[in-house]
Amino acid sequence: MKVSVSKEDKHVNSIADIARIMQKILCFQNRHHRKKEYCWTIGLNDRNDIEFIELVTIGISNRNILKPVDVLSYPVSLKCTKIVLCHNHPSGELLPSEEDMNFTELIKIAASIIGIKLWTHIIISEGNYHCIRC
Repeated sequence: MKVSVSKEDKHVNSIADIARIMQKILCFQNRHHRKKEYCWTIGLNDRNDIEFIELVTIGISNRNILKPVDVLSYPVSLKCTKIVLCHNHPSGELLPSEEDMNFTELIKIAASIIGIKLWTHIIISEGNYHCIRC
């Protein structure tokens, strides 16, 4: 599912800009749905303009089951050269789990093979964020 971005949010200068946009998107969900883990792929062009935000999956309270094809199929179809992964931790705990770290590395390798750069992986809560640098 593709998510809309306002015109003023199209260009990002930093990871903090992306985190702010994604927190805004997360807050659009009602309180009940915010208790689930969401995972998005954000596609950027070479000027750091957001080309798309795709909601890849909605999991349960502490887990998403994803494969690289789930994350990369849309960016590949649009010939995107740079992506950001983003997911929320409904618990509010922002430190990445071992699974988060392993999945980030897997996507980084898979994306690199097909010519896509994984810029970062952001974990968000309603009020803060943490980056897994790539």
